[in-house]
Amino acid sequence: MRLAFVTNTLPPEGRGGAEAYVAALARELNGLHDVLLLTGSKVGLEGVRTKHLPGLPELGHSANPAQKAVWHARDQWLPRVHLATRRALADFRPDVVHTHAVQRLSAAVFTAIRSLGARHLHTAHDLGLLCTRVTMTRDGEFCGGRCLECRVQRVVRGRAAASRLDLLVAPSDHVRRRHVDAGVVPSERALTIRQGAAPAPALSRPVGNLDEPRLGYIGTLSRIKGVATLLEAFAGAPQDWHLTIGGSGELEGLVRSRAEADPRIRFLGRLEGEAKETFYRELDVLVIPSEWEENAPLVAAEAAVRALPAVVSDRGGLPEIAEAETFEARDPGALLAALHRILETPGLLEERSRRLEGSRERFLWSTHVTEVERVLTQVATAR
Repeated sequence: MRLAFVTNTLPPEGRGGAEAYVAALARELNGLHDVLLLTGSKVGLEGVRTKHLPGLPELGHSANPAQKAVWHARDQWLPRVHLATRRALADFRPDVVHTHAVQRLSAAVFTAIRSLGARHLHTAHDLGLLCTRVTMTRDGEFCGGRCLECRVQRVVRGRAAASRLDLLVAPSDHVRRRHVDAGVVPSERALTIRQGAAPAPALSRPVGNLDEPRLGYIGTLSRIKGVATLLEAFAGAPQDWHLTIGGSGELEGLVRSRAEADPRIRFLGRLEGEAKETFYRELDVLVIPSEWEENAPLVAAEAAVRALPAVVSDRGGLPEIAEAETFEARDPGALLAALHRILETPGLLEERSRRLEGSRERFLWSTHVTEVERVLTQVATAR
């Protein structure tokens, strides 16, 4: 097949999960198919044919409200992106165009696909077709996408995507339903394909002495990720509990100060490679306390592959995570109660870990890629 992937940025310029996902998928399929990668990133992907699109510069954190409003207005439709995308696709003549995050590229990606009548599969890594900030939050607080600019985005970007969309794929049922309910795609053309993680040894549970449970968080250190709620909940945890935090972000100063004040808390900064593997190996439970409409974070699949149970908030697609204990988001007391349940109910942690280990195959990256390749073929060959 001739496959064209479209994404806003690539690593290391983009450090999010969607960027890493597209890079990994393009590399994986490049050896099996003829792949073209279209991106607004200034960097390319080694070994993969790449063309750069003239997207918007990143919106800086220091931008004032007026600058943000202008930036988001421009991000609705960019004529130069439409022309560049159309030209590249017309030259390449793909069997399928697989779009991903288009923030900074605008709905012009979708109008270019429509103008050529190309087959189109879109993966919804977030709520970017429905919300200007992609998170359904405003000033760090959950808002549900009721803002005026979000309604405009649903009309412009959502309808542009819907105008030529053969299949929408989401990593969670929740996000798939949100797009169906918003009219982006009918339910029969929407599909859930769970995230997949690289293989890793399953960890025998419990890892350590559960008289001294070891909890962990890894990811962006921000308020919408529930990091402040986790720290508040842990302040009331028994003295023999331990918490390890890995990541970087706006709340790094808060996490560092709490770790300095509380010997039970370790802060490791951003983790990669063997350091990340060691982080997982030393845990009894992973905590994912997000306060926004989370889709399906990769860390959940990474934990499942290692047979590591999780405690998650009730936001977005998180309750769908296999063998997870759920609590009400933004409630430190509810989070602490959920941790007590999974750690102190006799045999519960070991039982959930055992079930995860018995179904590890479905959480693997190779399983995910096989399923994505299958639906790309389906879209390419459908009448």
